[in-house]
Amino acid sequence: MSRHAELVEQLEAASARLTERVLAEMYVDPFWRERFGQRADKHGRQDGHFHVQYLQQALATGDPAVLENYARWLQQVLTARGMCTRHLAENFERLAAAIAEEPWPDRQAAVELLRAATAALTYEDGLARAVQQHADAVVRAAAATLAEDDADPSVVAELDALVSYCADALALASPQVLMNHVAWLAGFHERRGIARGRLVAQLAAVRVALEQELPESRVAIAGLLGPTLAAASG
Repeated sequence: MSRHAELVEQLEAASARLTERVLAEMYVDPFWRERFGQRADKHGRQDGHFHVQYLQQALATGDPAVLENYARWLQQVLTARGMCTRHLAENFERLAAAIAEEPWPDRQAAVELLRAATAALTYEDGLARAVQQHADAVVRAAAATLAEDDADPSVVAELDALVSYCADALALASPQVLMNHVAWLAGFHERRGIARGRLVAQLAAVRVALEQELPESRVAIAGLLGPTLAAASG
């Protein structure tokens, strides 16, 4: 019998409750319902159920790769459907935080597996990996550039997502992934009375910060962000 057998059973019993908590926290951000509508609830619950299932399997088998491989597979699926890697990482992080608050003696084993799954979302090589590894510095630099013009606390989260979409577009070899998100985001802002200039400024700040952090990749960064920035400015 697995040494985590009791924890596996506790996760099974709490699966729906944990999923509802994570979704409630994430859906405070209007992005989810605006971007995916009723599908947000349906697929959010399905994904939450699968997260817990694979976590249980990893615990039962004593093999972290079960959850890590699932995380990488889901990353490919979701980034091709309008989400970014940061969104999936946030989901895992919130699930880990929820489990950490449960009164289960063995809960830390599940938390550590979810942390490993989050780490597994870092791309293996190439510019996509480099962008992820420098994401925090890029976001800080871009936010500092925008500070005088835009003090909205949501700016850091928006920049973080934009950088993640950049990494995913590079990993998928599809600049259209970034362009599609920015086109949707422009409409999202417009419906809320937010000037297009805010998005354009954020994109420009991200481009400059990426080029400063990764000067050897300036051409590739310009190739990714140049057309998107031009489209957003039009």
